Amino acid sequence: MTLTVQFQTMLAMVFMGIWIGMAVDTYGRFIHEKRKWHWFHFLNDLLFWLVQALLVFYVLLHVNHAEIRFYIFIALICGYAAYRALFESIYKKLLEWFVTVVVSLFGFLSRLFHGLIVMPIKWLFMIVTGILLYVLRIVQRIAIILLNIVLAPFKWLGRLVWRFIPKQKWYNLKDKSLKVAGFLKSVKNRLSNWKGNKK
Repeated sequence: MTLTVQFQTMLAMVFMGIWIGMAVDTYGRFIHEKRKWHWFHFLNDLLFWLVQALLVFYVLLHVNHAEIRFYIFIALICGYAAYRALFESIYKKLLEWFVTVVVSLFGFLSRLFHGLIVMPIKWLFMIVTGILLYVLRIVQRIAIILLNIVLAPFKWLGRLVWRFIPKQKWYNLKDKSLKVAGFLKSVKNRLSNWKGNKK
């Protein structure tokens, strides 16, 4: 391995150390603060460090064909320490600013979507529903009027036939029911008198 390749490898590992520091802070900002289940934390941490190891291996593969030397780990530690000493506060401020901008942008787009798409569709649905209900009421009234017009001759014919029917042949159901009730009451009284005389 030439000196140039060694220098490129050390420089790449320093940058990867800085990258790992940034990734750890980003991971802590979005995942670590919302922990609830221990097994889920372990799985997240395992996947996170596995991804970081694969990234370091990928960079090494392109720089020195993945030849591992002791100074590679020193360069990684130096890069991570440089990030903690020089760039941590700056990166965290930029990260918080970025999160605030994204949240604000998402809220603006959500309100814009609600105002330009959801609300017009809602109002359009309400207007169409109101128009349909109004039309249905009109159709109902027209149907009732047409039904009355169609049934009017039958009503007139029924009234005419009712006038020519002799009323004396019709029995008053109310009087008939009263007579039946009186007969049953008299039978009941006779039975009660007969039982009293028998005693």
